[in-house]
Amino acid sequence: MRNSFWSFIGNDSYNIGCTGQTVYLYDKQGVELARFKDLTYAYTAAISPKNDLFVVKSTAGRLAVYSFDPPALIKKFRFSKVDGGQDDNFCFSADGSELHNIERQTDVLKTALSIYDTKDFSLKRRIFDSDRSIVLTGIENEKETDGFYLLGYLRGKFGVAENCFVGKLNGAELRDVVYVTEEDHMFFLSYLGLRMSGFTQKKYAWSYMDGDLKELKDADLHLSTLWKRYRKQ
Repeated sequence: MRNSFWSFIGNDSYNIGCTGQTVYLYDKQGVELARFKDLTYAYTAAISPKNDLFVVKSTAGRLAVYSFDPPALIKKFRFSKVDGGQDDNFCFSADGSELHNIERQTDVLKTALSIYDTKDFSLKRRIFDSDRSIVLTGIENEKETDGFYLLGYLRGKFGVAENCFVGKLNGAELRDVVYVTEEDHMFFLSYLGLRMSGFTQKKYAWSYMDGDLKELKDADLHLSTLWKRYRKQ
């Protein structure tokens, strides 16, 4: 069943599969509980740490929020007028009170980080939207500290990608930045995508990754892993 999905993730009670056009909700025995067709180009989902809802993202610039019990659409909204290229990852805060979403607000080459209040998914704030030199490519919550690590690169004088980095999000600022190789940037960017997909075979086939898929999953790598490695150098 998993091989037909771009992403397939779950918690202790449910599994969610995304095909792009349809989102499926299953119980842990594999019984289909619901299917949703509220979005197109919807390949990824994230489950709230509270285990009460999940969010699905469309590369066409839309988010859909669903409850588990009962299985229902809570809210659907367009987060950007840029219709395409919105395939960057997103994640909840450790307490589930916020959703952090990397977005392309003005064009596909410019990123911003939008933070939504999960009470009603209203926008709390948007950061990095005015700085064209910073391009965000990945975000991950560090559950031990409830902090966030950001992956990305800086544009050089002529707009060309230079100086790949990983750093910590501190309020509206990027702090404790370390510069990493382009190779490590691409590896962890692909790894974040695989992790968000639940390490599906379909996502792996379209990634830049080499090696055994199970071994990659068992490696349990995080942006904090990359940050700590370069911090020691």
